[in-house]
Amino acid sequence: MRKIPADLVQRYEKEGWWAPETFGAMLARGLAASAGTVFRVHSAVRPWAGTFSDVERIARRLAGGLRARGVGPGDVIAFQLPNWMEAAAVFWASAFLGAAVVPIVHFYGREEVGYILGAIEPRVFITAERFGRMEYQADLCAGVRAFDDDG
Repeated sequence: MRKIPADLVQRYEKEGWWAPETFGAMLARGLAASAGTVFRVHSAVRPWAGTFSDVERIARRLAGGLRARGVGPGDVIAFQLPNWMEAAAVFWASAFLGAAVVPIVHFYGREEVGYILGAIEPRVFITAERFGRMEYQADLCAGVRAFDDDG
């Protein structure tokens, strides 16, 4: 990760551009304050209804699994999912880990996804086996480092 000069950090904090807490901490605070709020996904294929707390539980389980495999602050997590609850869970899990998240538009095809994965070199790529006309293609993400024996 890039080291930010201390004087720049102090200036940004003083001017209100930065806060000393992480995005994951801010998210957790907001979710705790709204745990019972309805979270609804409108989808003809995969509708979902629950609460913020329900989605947070799934996101924290995902974050825990990724952390156990060595994913952490500064790592890049890319995902290509349609308007599903799981997309929110991946985004929130990334925030809890301190990882950079790269959402890939769900209708992008092989060429666009291949280009993005090559350019960002994510540690993790999360997608579905199938959605709409899209289907998982293992060779497309073969360059993703994923998890080796060293984590």
